[in-house]
Amino acid sequence: MVIQEDLLINFGADILQLQESEFLFEENARPNYYYQIREGKIKLSNIKPGDGEFIQGIHKEGESVGEVFLFCKHHKYPINAVATEKCTILRLKRAKILKLLKSDFDIQLKFLRICAERTYYSYLLLNSLTSKDAVHQLLTVLNHLKENQQENTARFSYKVPYTRKELSALTGLRIETIIRILKKLQSENEVKIIKGKVYY
Repeated sequence: MVIQEDLLINFGADILQLQESEFLFEENARPNYYYQIREGKIKLSNIKPGDGEFIQGIHKEGESVGEVFLFCKHHKYPINAVATEKCTILRLKRAKILKLLKSDFDIQLKFLRICAERTYYSYLLLNSLTSKDAVHQLLTVLNHLKENQQENTARFSYKVPYTRKELSALTGLRIETIIRILKKLQSENEVKIIKGKVYY
């Protein structure tokens, strides 16, 4: 969890309920709130006509969403945040989250560390997207997901929680390419596929 729920509530956070496919915020809207997921999952994505959806991240319970944009000069979201399932979200006004961060240096450091980790992943992803090697693109995403979702890094210990379609949207690759790469990785003993689920 980024910030303790009781602390957010003490600073004036309210609670939002979202249904699946409902927007938390939309591209080009102004970021006026800090959002933290209590329950559910939110995907950050862009929709490009003719190209479909490109998912830039999927955030789950206990994680913040779009917090870095509160500090951007232009103050507009470059992405959409959409519930992938029923969600409960804590929402705190921008001025109040700034006050909260000023009040506790340890929370500031934790907050900055999370922003830094997300920026690091963005650079890794951008670098992999410039590669013509589709296997490298998919492995970059799988490595990041595994590192950030669990402590155990043993081979095949991570059950990938995303569909082939979602992996396609996370990498910018076609679904057919994802399926082909996963079969190749399975033949090379890099992943296991059990009852349709991918283990990395």
